[in-house]
Amino acid sequence: MIARLAQEALLEEVYTTPKPGLVDCHDTGAHTDMDCQTFEKSAAAIAPYIAVMYELGGRWRDAPQGLFCALRPLGLQAEQAMLAATDGVNTHKGAIFTFAILAAAAGHCAVQDVRLTPQLIGAYAAKMTREPLEREFAAIHGRMPQTHGEVLYCKYGIKGVRGQAQQGFPVITNLLCPLLQGLRRQGCDPQRVNLQLLLESMAVLEDTCILSRGTSDDLAWIQRQAAALLAQGGAFAPDAAQKLLALNTSCVQRNISPGGSADFLAAALFLEKLIRREYYERNGSYADRYAALP
Repeated sequence: MIARLAQEALLEEVYTTPKPGLVDCHDTGAHTDMDCQTFEKSAAAIAPYIAVMYELGGRWRDAPQGLFCALRPLGLQAEQAMLAATDGVNTHKGAIFTFAILAAAAGHCAVQDVRLTPQLIGAYAAKMTREPLEREFAAIHGRMPQTHGEVLYCKYGIKGVRGQAQQGFPVITNLLCPLLQGLRRQGCDPQRVNLQLLLESMAVLEDTCILSRGTSDDLAWIQRQAAALLAQGGAFAPDAAQKLLALNTSCVQRNISPGGSADFLAAALFLEKLIRREYYERNGSYADRYAALP
């Protein structure tokens, strides 16, 4: 079940169309080495590992930091499965990191006698990652950076997705998930809902996927573009599709892709599905589920 929910969330993100600079049903955005089929293969390959991570969280009884460390080998296995499925194309490396932490945190919280919420999951994710990742950041200063994220941290001082994890993924748990729940309650079109969430993330996230392909000016530019679209009604504006397609063209010309925001959209969809599942298991019905959920 958990694997299916993870796969559904990952596919729902890639099928959301039109997205600026990203692979979708319209085109491949700023990418030349991947398309929807690549993402389909990748999602199928990594979803079973997300389920294992969720189950590990449910069994965990030691310190939260130990759970994060225990996830590392599973994350590497998921990455290898992704690369094997995509012939070496990195489609979901960032998503694996985010999904791994949130899945394990959700699994741990789900077996407690408490109501499952995005904020509860995020709080436990912060407990898992804050100290281990802070030690990793401190260690970077004493050696050569080993990943794109570490290079960008040394260059810009931006912590990227690791910093979000340390804070409990506030863009996901405090911004995107509540917005998703509210828009679903209103019966809004799912495609527009997803695009609205993507824009909300793009407007605020320090997206290292953009920095790795472009510059800090490119990041500031995409944040301004997203904020401007939101001020004009975002995905719910009558001409939203035309504006998003125009922004896609600009992203392709700049060769930038807001992949971090795409990962966060998928993660928000995943948490919403997990919480719905938990509510169903405890109450036996999906009836009025959005009104009843926290």
